[in-house]
Amino acid sequence: MREFTITLPETKAYYEEELNNYKTVSSKKAFLTRSRKDVEEWHDDLVGAYNRPQRMLHGERVGMIDIHMTVGELRILRDLYKQQ
Repeated sequence: MREFTITLPETKAYYEEELNNYKTVSSKKAFLTRSRKDVEEWHDDLVGAYNRPQRMLHGERVGMIDIHMTVGELRILRDLYKQQ
């Protein structure tokens, strides 16, 4: 299963650090858009697995905390995109 950073502040710090690797605003926004699409896809997979009776994805149990973490990550990405 996908590894989550332990806390949302650490997740935000990760994305801010990654943004430092890009020089132009357009490349930063492109990175954030790619990241957002990846997280949205992962979120959809988690929700689909959570709604199944066995609540399993790739052999691991899906909990509501996993879904909440992806929502928090999407909010971080949205806020960072607006700051650019």
